[in-house]
Amino acid sequence: MSKSRLEAFSDGVFAIIITIMVLELKTPETASWNELIKSSFYETIFSYILSYLFVASFWISHHMIISPIKKVDRTLLWTNIALLLPISLLPLVTNWQGENIDSVAPSVCYLAIYTLSVLGLYTLGRVALKRVPDDKKQECYTENKPRFWVVLFGLIALLITFFIPFVATLSVLGILIFWLINSSK
Repeated sequence: MSKSRLEAFSDGVFAIIITIMVLELKTPETASWNELIKSSFYETIFSYILSYLFVASFWISHHMIISPIKKVDRTLLWTNIALLLPISLLPLVTNWQGENIDSVAPSVCYLAIYTLSVLGLYTLGRVALKRVPDDKKQECYTENKPRFWVVLFGLIALLITFFIPFVATLSVLGILIFWLINSSK
C-alpha cells in the first residue's frame, strides 16, 4: 500500500471526527445574548475548542511522523489504525465533558482518551522509526521522545482527576500549550 493511501485514510478520519464534534454542538435555546454567557454554553464551546485543537495537534503530529516514512507495511497500517481508535472516541466525550466539567466520569474519560491517543502517537512514532531513512532517524526519535513524558504526565493527571475532575481540562490545555510552543521550533 502506498503512503498516500495511509495519509488519505487518516486525514478522512480526522475530518470526520471534527465534523461529528461540530454537529454535536447545540444552538442556544433562545435568541437572547444572555444565552452566550450561560456556563452550559461557554463550557461546551470551550470543550469543543479544546477538542478541536486536540485533533488539529494530532493531525500535525501524525503528518510529522508519517512524512519521512519510505515503506508502508501491515505493522505500520495496524499501528496507525490503533492510533485512530481512541481519537475517534473524542466526539463521544467532548460534549459530555463540556456539560459536566466538574464531574469525575466525563473528566476521566476525556483525559483517558487524550492519554491513549498520545500513547498511540508515541507507538506510531516508534514503529515509524524503523521505516525512515537513516539520516532522519535521530530527528524522528527526538521528536517522538516528549510523547512518552506526555503519556506519563497524562497517567498521573488521570489519577488526580478521580479526586479533582477539573485537572483533566487543565492537563489537556497544558499539554496543548506545550505542543503549540514546541511545534513552532
